[in-house]
Amino acid sequence: MLFKKISLPVLLIIVLLSISGCKIGQNYQRPDFKTGNSYRFSEQNESVSFADTSWMYLFTDTVLQGMIRRGLQNNFDLKIAYERVNQARASFRQARADLYPSLGVSGTYAFNHQQTAAKDRIKYHDLYATANLTWELDIWGKLRRAKESEKAGMMTQEAYRQGIRISLIAGIATAYFNLLEYEDELQITQYNVELRKKSLELVSYKLIAGTVSGLVVAQAEAELAQVKTQVPVLEKLVANQENALRLILGELPGSISTGDSIINQMNDNIIPRAGIPSQLLIRRPDIIAAEQQLVAANAQVGVARGKMLPTLGITADFGYSQLGAGLIGSAIGNLVAPIFNMGKLRANLSRSQSIKEEMLLTYQKAIYNGLSEVSNGIFSVEKQKAVIEESIKLTTAAQTAFNLSDQLFNAGYASFLDVLDAQRTLYQAQVNQTQEYNNQLQSIVNLYLALGGGWK
Repeated sequence: MLFKKISLPVLLIIVLLSISGCKIGQNYQRPDFKTGNSYRFSEQNESVSFADTSWMYLFTDTVLQGMIRRGLQNNFDLKIAYERVNQARASFRQARADLYPSLGVSGTYAFNHQQTAAKDRIKYHDLYATANLTWELDIWGKLRRAKESEKAGMMTQEAYRQGIRISLIAGIATAYFNLLEYEDELQITQYNVELRKKSLELVSYKLIAGTVSGLVVAQAEAELAQVKTQVPVLEKLVANQENALRLILGELPGSISTGDSIINQMNDNIIPRAGIPSQLLIRRPDIIAAEQQLVAANAQVGVARGKMLPTLGITADFGYSQLGAGLIGSAIGNLVAPIFNMGKLRANLSRSQSIKEEMLLTYQKAIYNGLSEVSNGIFSVEKQKAVIEESIKLTTAAQTAFNLSDQLFNAGYASFLDVLDAQRTLYQAQVNQTQEYNNQLQSIVNLYLALGGGWK
């Protein structure tokens, strides 16, 4: 390493240059990745996006709204994310502080009471106080690049926090809808248990009357037992889902009182428009985080280049000595430059450039992944509408088939197996319908999340 003292005039000139000089390395510019003018499967090309809708307006169930509010206050992952943002902010302030001088003070008080050979006594005391200033001048912009990198790191953590927030909103809604589905399935199953009890009671009377055989009664008993086995299974699902939802909310395990039915959870006035793809770049937290990582990597290339250049530092001392000349002071400028380090600094630069290329690819991948998820979400929402329509038709037809089979059996024109088949079809159709309603809600929530919705 080369060490050299420089004169005060030259030092002042370099100070001015370090304050107003350019930063080494390239300034960040957002890559121009082609995102297209519209999403695949999207029939409209408007800037209005479904993601701009507030979750309070999207979800109409007041119970769900209250859960989301509690989750945003109590969720452990979100609290952890807040602390990580605070840590990143502190790191940024630390990097920013490196641009400015560091000042320290020290003081010494000495007292001496000494007896000479002539038996005289000498007393003296001294007060010595100094202030020390050290400052690395950022003549190449290395420290400013480091500050830029830390700021990008802070923005990355903020994006992660926002990502956790919108994922939390979607997660609470998803868990709540699952709970509603399980409760509906439990009610449907209990209804079908009562239905089969009536069938068993009916065939038992017919057995006494001699119009049916014992086989029919056995079939009715088996069908009743089979449906009854589903009750504890669904009760377990409900309890587990309640506990899972409580955990997301940051609460102890316990029961949950639900609100509206599963078919009245969304605001019908909201049309899930996707908007335009370029909006994802400034809305989706994972894409924002990937870009900020690229910004940080770009700045680190400048830091690596700066380490290959001379470093200028200033050391100044100002003080006061009671026994000495009173006020004292000194100032030294140090210029340190790397000469030979076996290619260590070049290797560090090469590594920083490779990391930048990796972050560039990661950013592009995040954009393409976002576009893919939105396209899948649009297609899923659209196709789920058709599934719901067919599911309603199926349940209606199954109910009609059961009513007719029951009437024909009572009139002696159909076998009990026809009734059992109709019961099973109706039961499965009812369960499938509530599942498809849940799937519809999930597809809308997934599209909302894919678009970066939930930030309002």
